[in-house]
Amino acid sequence: MQIWAHRGASSRQPENTIAAFSAAMAAGVDGVEFDVQLSSDGVPVVIHDEKVDRTHAGTGWVAGQTVAQLQELPSLLKKKPDPLTTRIPTLAEVLDLLAAGDQLINIELKNSVKAYKTLESKVLAMVAERRLADRVVLSSFNHYSLQRLREKGWTGELAAVHDGMLREPWRYFRELDVQAVHPPRHVLMVPGFITRAHRAGFAVRVWTVNKAAQRQRCARLGVDGIFTDVMKPGPNW
Repeated sequence: MQIWAHRGASSRQPENTIAAFSAAMAAGVDGVEFDVQLSSDGVPVVIHDEKVDRTHAGTGWVAGQTVAQLQELPSLLKKKPDPLTTRIPTLAEVLDLLAAGDQLINIELKNSVKAYKTLESKVLAMVAERRLADRVVLSSFNHYSLQRLREKGWTGELAAVHDGMLREPWRYFRELDVQAVHPPRHVLMVPGFITRAHRAGFAVRVWTVNKAAQRQRCARLGVDGIFTDVMKPGPNW
């Protein structure tokens, strides 16, 4: 079962920052997951929330601020943050860092609240420039965005993120032309969900798994991968 660092090593460093991704690489995880949006001047930036208020010392929409303004905001998630490694990074900075390692890379397009009309094209261009397509999974809650990625020529792996108890969704996922599904942890309550997903040809990566018992259950059920904040689990992990 693969271990994916959720927003980097986010239990040890501020989430979705160079510090968090560097810590995840050092921990030897299988993959790194992060979120991408666009600044007001059209630069892909790595941040989860559509507003900066929770993670950085500022306020307002990511889409309402330039990349220069976003990168001036100190992290709120660490008392004495390093301004260079805990600021909001650009997608280019993150991909350049990860390109030096061997981890798989899950880029989640955060375009369910803001449309970000050029986001797909810019992400695809940056991945292509660095020749990372064979290591990249593109995912989104916005399944229209997944369709646009295919239409724009992406032939690599797509993953449908969802947050709900969908009943027998396999036909829909086939039509969507994805290779993986990223459901929340509570889908494990559904008897046979993982087995049926595998029979239908889909990898299943579950979010967010931070406790040893949860991780062990995922392993028993045959989950392909978990997204976790915890990079140094205890002896029972």
